[in-house]
Amino acid sequence: MEALPALWILAATLLVAGFVKGTAGVGLPMMTLGILTFFTDPRTAFAVTLIPIFVANTLQLYRVGGVRDAIPRYLPYILCMFVMVPLTLALTANTSERVLLGVLGAVILLYVILNATKWAPEIPDGWDPAAQVLFGTSSGILGGLAGIWLPPMLIYLGARRVDKEEFVRATGVLLFTGSIPLFFGYIREGFLTGPLALLSVGLLIPTTVGLLVGERIRRRLSEDTFRQLIMVLFALIALNMLRRAAFG
Repeated sequence: MEALPALWILAATLLVAGFVKGTAGVGLPMMTLGILTFFTDPRTAFAVTLIPIFVANTLQLYRVGGVRDAIPRYLPYILCMFVMVPLTLALTANTSERVLLGVLGAVILLYVILNATKWAPEIPDGWDPAAQVLFGTSSGILGGLAGIWLPPMLIYLGARRVDKEEFVRATGVLLFTGSIPLFFGYIREGFLTGPLALLSVGLLIPTTVGLLVGERIRRRLSEDTFRQLIMVLFALIALNMLRRAAFG
């Protein structure tokens, strides 16, 4: 693992990422990784921001409501992530930085494309258990390798044609439950050490400030316009990651 960037860079990154999350409702891991991988390797970048990401997912889960009913409904998806996240993390612990950057860039670009097209084939009720296994496994593999497991989740929920309320509830449950095995997996593999964990706890402060400011501003501007700007930014981040993976 490489050295950490300066504290002010970490704090500024989490402030910006928290602002994006507060305003757009998504993007905390993608923004932090997109910025911090300029200064350190992807594993270190994710480890130092893991606790703010975990806490943000916990807060999202707390706010959505109806969690007790949602967990059994998405249990196959959750179980697949619980198995595949630590397994993939263990198998790819020594993966090169260029490969990780390539995967991260591809995953973020896929996320942008999904947001732009809103495309997903419809999954009937009878196929739902098999679909949860397929997409839950995909989320687990991407989560263990790149720390981002949202794109397969978006495809699955879009294909199930869930309404807006159920979409928010499902993403809250699946983002939170997916972060649990990732958190303990990073500890087990030695990526999240004691000093990094303490620093990660400290980064909750700028993250929270960014979240609160972002939520306030969200009430004053067009959420659609802001989301479009964020998607353009994510696309540029993804393309730059792919460039670095290909050419170093």
